[in-house]
This record gives sequence, C-alpha cells and structure tokens, in this order.
Amino acid sequence: MTELMDSLVDRIRGAASVLDYLSLLFCLHYLHNAATDRFETLAARARAVRSLDEAAQLLRDIGRETDEDMRGRGVHSSMQEALGRLEPRTARDLRSVVDAMSRLDEDVFGLILDEYEQRAALGSGEFFTPRPVVRLMTRLACSEFGPGKPESVYDPYARDGGFLIEAVAACAVDDNGLPRENPVRTYGEAWRADTWRLATMNLLLHGVSPALDLKRSVPWNDSSERVPPGSFDIVLTNPPFNMSDPGREQRREGQWAYGAPPLDNDNFAWVQHCLSKLRKGGRASIIMPNKAGNSGHKAERTIRRNLVESGVVDCVVALPAKLFTSTAVPVSVWLLRHPDDPCDSTLFLDARSMGAKDGSRRALSALDAENLLGAYRARRSLGETAPPLGTPTAERQIVSAIVSREELQRSDYSLNPLDHVAHQKDEADNNERGFESAWERLRRAESHLREVQNTAAQLSFVTNRGPLPQRIWPASMHSLDSLCQIQAGPSYSRLGKAQRSSGGPIPVVFPKHLRARYITDAQDERVSEETARRLRSFELWERDIVCVRSGAIVPPALVQEHQAGWLMSPNVIRVRVLEGHRNRVLPEYLLYFLCLDESVAWMQDRAAATAAPSLRTESLGSLRIPLPELTEQQEIVTALNGLDELDRAHQTVAASLRHTRAALADTLLGSSSEFAPNTPPHHRFEKEASL
Repeated sequence: MTELMDSLVDRIRGAASVLDYLSLLFCLHYLHNAATDRFETLAARARAVRSLDEAAQLLRDIGRETDEDMRGRGVHSSMQEALGRLEPRTARDLRSVVDAMSRLDEDVFGLILDEYEQRAALGSGEFFTPRPVVRLMTRLACSEFGPGKPESVYDPYARDGGFLIEAVAACAVDDNGLPRENPVRTYGEAWRADTWRLATMNLLLHGVSPALDLKRSVPWNDSSERVPPGSFDIVLTNPPFNMSDPGREQRREGQWAYGAPPLDNDNFAWVQHCLSKLRKGGRASIIMPNKAGNSGHKAERTIRRNLVESGVVDCVVALPAKLFTSTAVPVSVWLLRHPDDPCDSTLFLDARSMGAKDGSRRALSALDAENLLGAYRARRSLGETAPPLGTPTAERQIVSAIVSREELQRSDYSLNPLDHVAHQKDEADNNERGFESAWERLRRAESHLREVQNTAAQLSFVTNRGPLPQRIWPASMHSLDSLCQIQAGPSYSRLGKAQRSSGGPIPVVFPKHLRARYITDAQDERVSEETARRLRSFELWERDIVCVRSGAIVPPALVQEHQAGWLMSPNVIRVRVLEGHRNRVLPEYLLYFLCLDESVAWMQDRAAATAAPSLRTESLGSLRIPLPELTEQQEIVTALNGLDELDRAHQTVAASLRHTRAALADTLLGSSSEFAPNTPPHHRFEKEASL
C-alpha cells in the first residue's frame, strides 16, 4: 500500500486528479473481488504491456470492464472516463500498480482512503470520515434498538458510503443471532460525481444495495418525494459544516421546526434536516463543530434552546482535534432522538485526550470507540448512579457529565462539551508519566545514536578508514551544463500571485522552502491541476536539484521521491542530469558539490554581479565540476550521508536531553509537588537510568 500511495500516484496520474488515480485502484480492487475472471484477464495483459499506447488502452479497458460489471448489478458509473484521463509516465509503472493490487487480497477499500488521507486532502476540500468515528457514531445511534432493528438508515451526505456500510453490519443479525430475513434499507445522497462513483463501488464490494443519488442542491431545498419526513429509523452523516461566523439575517425559505438558521451557515439546517427524517423512536448521529454548540448568534441560540426544550439532544461527545485531514477544527458527535421520545438531560462525554498521534493527525483506535460506547451505555442506563468511568476495563478514563435541562438553561443552552465537562486529572501522576516518557524517549535516542555511530565507523573516509583520494582535478573537470539540463522557473506572468493559492493540490517550490539540502513539505504555495498541466515543462522529478535563482543564495536541495510532480517557482533553477550521463553522474554527488561553501560563495558572487541580483542559468552552467569515477562518487555520497545521519542522531539526543531536564524540573519543582518533610524527592521515582 505504501508503494501504491507514494511516487506511483504522480507517475500514473500525470495531469489527472488524485481521485482519478484512486478510481484506478478501486476498479482493480473491485474486479479482483467481484469479477475475478475479468481481473485475471486484465492482469495478464498488464504483464505484457510495453508501450504507452498499450498502457492507455489497458486503462480504458479496466474502466470499461468495471462499468460493464457494475451495470449488470444495476449501477451506471463512468469509470472508463475517469481512467481515460490518467497519463502514466511508463508502461512499467502501470504494470507495478496492477501487480501490487493483485497481491492485496483483503478488503483494502478503507485502507486506500486512509493512506490517501495521510498524503493530502482532496483538492475540493472533500474528505472521508475516519472509520473508528464511523463505527462509534453508528453504534451510538443503534444502541437503543433491539436485534433485528432498525429497519432503515439514511445518510444525506454520503462521502464514501461508510456510514451505510457500518449500519448494515451493525444490524445484520436477528434475535437468534442469525442473518436477518429482511436486510436494512439504505439510502444516501452524494454531491460530487467522483466521490459518488467511489461510494457506489464501496457499497457494492460490501454487499450493500447502492441506493445512492447524486444531488445538485442541499437536501432541504429538494422538492422531490424521495425522502419524505419521518422515513428512517437511523440518520448518520458528516456534513460540510461552516466555521465562519454567520451573518445576522435569518433565512426565510423552508420549514424549520426549531427555528430558521442563519442565511450563510448551514450547521443547524443539517441538524434539523436529520431530525425531520426520523421515524418515531429514531436516532440521528451527526458531526458538528464545537463552535456551533455555544455560538452567540441569536438564531443559533434560539435553535439550541428549542432543541434542548424538546428533549432531542441525547448525548454530545467531544472528539480529539486533528482527526480529519483537511481541518484541525475541534468537532463533536451529536446524538439526537425523535421529539416523541424526549430526554430530560444531556450526556456529555470528553474524548479529547483519546487517540494516538499518527503523523500530523490523531487517530481513534477501535478500543477507544468501544470504550466511549461503553461509557455512553453505562451512564444512560444507570444515570448518576453509574460507577465512575474509566474502570479497570477501560484503557483510559472518560470524563463525563449528565446535565439536566435546567442546568442547560442556565448555561444559555450551550451544547459545547467544554462548558460542562471539567478535567479531573492528577497533576502528580501526569508529571510522573511525562517524566517516564521523557526518559524512554532519551533512551531510544541514545540507542539510535550508538547504532548510527557503529555504522558510520565502517564508512570510507570516516575515522581514518582508507586514504583520501589523490587526483589532479583539472584532468577530470566538467562544466555543469555539459552534464545537466539547467532550466529556470516560469516567468511571473505565467506563475504569479494570481495563479497561486494555499488550497491548490500541486505545491510550488520557492527559495524559502530550501532548508539543509532538503525541500520542506510545509508547502504554503500551491496551484490548481489545470495550472500545473499548463506548466508541465517546469515540473520537478525525483533527484532533480533545485537552486536559488533570485533572492538570498542558499545551498541547493534535492527533490525527494514524494515531491516528484511539484512545480518550480520563478525564483528557482532546476538542475537535472542529462539522459546520456546518468550512468556516470550521481545527482547526490552533484548536490554535495554545489552545497560546498566555496560553491555557494561562487553562486553568490555571480548573482551579485547582475543589475538585479539573480543567478543566470548560463552562469550556473559554467561552474566547473570535478567528476571522479562512479564508484568513488558513490563512496563519497555514502560517507557524507552517513555523517548527516550521525549529525541528526546527535541533535535528537540533545533535544531529548533538554526535554528530560524540563520534565524532571516540572516534576520536582512544579506546583503539584507535595513531598513529605523528611522524604527526599528522588524517593518518589525508582529509575535505573541516570543523566
């Protein structure tokens, strides 16, 4: 999966969208599981593909075979069109994709989405709901239904269809534990054609009838009778919510049982739409931004008051931040009930500290979801007499509060869990856990340093291993432009501020992104796929070297594998080894030479010599490069790489040591330290390691 979601993404899609590439993976996965004979025929053809024309035809045929099979199941899709937009660089790349998908036998639909979300959010701002959150919301909504029920489920913003799939799985058996005679009736609505295709395929792969409509307008403005009021036992959704403060004016159109929402904010329109579709006894589970829970807007406060007074707000669960790729906005799950089955209080559960860090995001585990579900059931079944949450069966304590209707009135009808749930944490225990964690981090850093030191000691030219090379440089000197293609970035008229934004899918590399011979991944300058396609000649490839063209001259950087497909800005120069010299020049060797202090000073001198300080490609091309044999270049690169890794390992140990010192100071000197008069502080800890 890592192979599929790394450099192959850009090598296969070309100017097409990442979703088109995902469509290829999903088509192959679908055929592999739902139409094995078709897949085997296509896989055999893939192994024999040798030209780009053959690869393009194979892509069209994969899409056509998928469309035909889905059409036979009553679903009309357009996968052939999506796959026809892909532009693989080589036939070998397509063979690699088909081969990798043939080796993934298990259900990997959700895993592909997870891996994709690790890489980037959809260019449209669309994203998928993490599966543990889907499971939690579904189980909460189904918790008060007996076996064999509920009978129907609805998702008005279906994304990948995950809620419908999970609901069918949660209600799959009857009272006797046997498969239900009448399966759950499902219906969903999607707003984008590309995600509609993916969701439909996902539903088919999981054996769920894909009753999924592609909509063009918000559901509360839909005049059709496809979803009349009171149609469903369960409503589950993660709608697109608004984070900007709403305007003052209320909307005048529509029927709003709890009050008209603001004109330019749909948060409470979604809430009321979900409630309106519930049958008597039904439950709705919906994701909402925390800000909606205590917004000061008059219309939203009125709606919250009416929701509380009607007894429809059963539970609110505060989720950890950074669960979703495209937003770090804190959100909650609102569990709502039909107004004919009201509750006199609202349960608030605080899960903000749950989950584990996963790159730049946090992820709830399946155990986290089960613990939250257990906490809900315990408090709702026993009320205030329930045992304290966070019993030995739970991995972590879940702080909660049951708030009566009267208390909610006094809080101005706030439904933000942070206004009701207070953390009761033992600072001393937290400090001690932090200190233990800091020690463990330091031990790992020191262990890694020892491993790197042992490896570096074996490298050529390091710690006196082998003599330094003796050569007469002029005999093996070459100009840089004789070895490489040197190209400046596009002009400002072609790639200026008007063409860039922070929300496009394709990053643009500026001088400020060159740091310590690397290009930083924190890209704040991006362009649309259309712009990238128009400027394709300025695309970066893996192992290209990027130099500063205008501005402060800093050492160049090497393009990493995952950065292939990014664009040059007008302020940089691309250095790419010529095709005919790739068997005698290592780009990494060139990079290290260009990063020498004397090389950087040489470039700075040439840039300063121009009227407007900038480095011309002709000047850079005249730089003389010593070129030893390829084996010696490799030895040099390996030695310098090894010392770079040793440098990073030393820095990690130093940072870990500072962290440990701070944790120890907090533990011994912080406000929570309450040592007995005759008890030395160090007796509180039994540590084998020492500084």
